[in-house]
Amino acid sequence: MPFSAHEENRVDKTGGYIEPIRMLNVVHRTHTAHHMKPADPTPSKNNLSVYYGELIYGDVSFAIVADRQWKSGPERLDILVGTSGNEEDPNFINPKWDSPDLHLLGERQEQFLKVWSRDWREHKLKALISQTIFASLATHQMTPKHYLKYDFDANGWPASGRNRAVEAIKGSKALHICGDTHLPSVSQYGLEKHRDSNWAFCTPAIAVGWQRWWRPDDVGLKYTHRPEHGMANTGEYLDSFGNKNYIYAIGNPEVSRSKNRYVMAHEKSSGFGFVTFDKEEKTYTMEAYKFMVDITDGKSSNQFDGWPLTIKQSENQSV
Repeated sequence: MPFSAHEENRVDKTGGYIEPIRMLNVVHRTHTAHHMKPADPTPSKNNLSVYYGELIYGDVSFAIVADRQWKSGPERLDILVGTSGNEEDPNFINPKWDSPDLHLLGERQEQFLKVWSRDWREHKLKALISQTIFASLATHQMTPKHYLKYDFDANGWPASGRNRAVEAIKGSKALHICGDTHLPSVSQYGLEKHRDSNWAFCTPAIAVGWQRWWRPDDVGLKYTHRPEHGMANTGEYLDSFGNKNYIYAIGNPEVSRSKNRYVMAHEKSSGFGFVTFDKEEKTYTMEAYKFMVDITDGKSSNQFDGWPLTIKQSENQSV
């Protein structure tokens, strides 16, 4: 990242990292030294280390990828983050915010996932681990009344890169497990049509900072096929970049008013998630607990609405 972005306090305006490569390599090593060997250890162009690869544990193959390291920056399309596209109709999909030469995972990781998706040696289930979901599931930010159409930080952008990522995992029947958006969700990706690809569980953040809401019904986003539970803001939607997503459950926060930091964390939809893998039944059970609960008391209200949810391995493909 050019240092000018840091000096202007606008590190959201461009791609890349602000820290020196030497520091970034320390961070990679600190956080991933316990991982498997990378699928290809060749550093990226600026000698930045890589860590993507496969970890097999307990008959489950985990593909671990970096969905930030090769992501294109908004400066590639002269985007002004927080400003570009704000005047557009919520249902309008603007083609100028995408280009086929933009990247999300990058070519190396896309190729790795294509091979991994077809390789079933030594395991029965697959899961993809990355920073956040391949979608833009946030309509409002910081306050529930501040509608922001385009979140270029979300992995729904760039749509061309997002679609290549979804295409790369489509044959894996893997559950995508991630976090980062500070908004818990369970959704299913669509590529050529809604619900023709993998499910994704974005777990609650343990300490939510920047608040987001997914409230498409408030701004009139079109939807179809709402789940049987009938909860608002669920069903088949196009996100602001035109990506097809089926939202089964969303953990929208309250407006945080408490001065107590623990109560504040609870109000902001902080919490923690669990995934139980059943190798014999070939299922994934997802649970999403709120921050200030006693999970031993068995109350259904301990979890966000829509959880727990169990899906079959076979559901991670076209329905």
